[in-house]
Amino acid sequence: MKLMICGKGGSGKSTVSALLAKAMEKQGCRVLLVDADESNMGLYKMMGTQMPQPLMDALGGKKGFQAKLRSAGTGLGAPPPLFPGPLTIQGLEDNELTRDCLARSGTVRILSTGKIHHFGEGCACPMGNLFRLFFSALDLEENDRVIVDTAAGLEHFGRRLDGQCDRILAVVDPSYESLTMSRRMAAIAGEAGLPFSLVLNKVTPNILPDLEAALDGLALLGALPMTPQVFSATLRGEPLESNLPEMDALCRALNP
Repeated sequence: MKLMICGKGGSGKSTVSALLAKAMEKQGCRVLLVDADESNMGLYKMMGTQMPQPLMDALGGKKGFQAKLRSAGTGLGAPPPLFPGPLTIQGLEDNELTRDCLARSGTVRILSTGKIHHFGEGCACPMGNLFRLFFSALDLEENDRVIVDTAAGLEHFGRRLDGQCDRILAVVDPSYESLTMSRRMAAIAGEAGLPFSLVLNKVTPNILPDLEAALDGLALLGALPMTPQVFSATLRGEPLESNLPEMDALCRALNP
């Protein structure tokens, strides 16, 4: 299963992605956690590890990536020339393009497609193209789970980066902007024919009924409480604990 985690900035996408990866690992799944957010740097800290070089950097940056595509004699819309043959989660350590870009947290493999490093380096479109090539090349087994922490907002929908995923999970925090964006995401996911569901985040008991009422008609899989320990860990850049029963329940709801 390939799962895209979406939502507005600050809703808790990275937190949910990290905790979900840990929960799925605990349930015996083989997990690849993909950092597809070109800006956020905190996902690796949440998993208790350091970030190796992103895949785009290993390819020589944006210019090197574009040159490799040109030298292969193919365009961006053609079958991925960078990853010939099936690309499996367990084979990422042996692949010469990905092995130096992997981090491990327990059995969870973590990979970043690319980050913005410098002023004036241009848009993130090449990183989106690289993600599409990598994502579409993955050949998964029944027990494999790929969790993608996306950039904030809706741009990845407009760039069709979700086309190879199996389902979309939107993270919704208690804000009008997040509620409104979740409905737009649901509509766009419907256009793409992708299963779409929601998880509420940073929820307190007094606001839960209002949130559930506001999202009436959308597939709600669960609600994650406002947890001081999680908040403190993300503030300090410390590893997240994976003992939330609500996260285990969300994991079971998502597993096919």
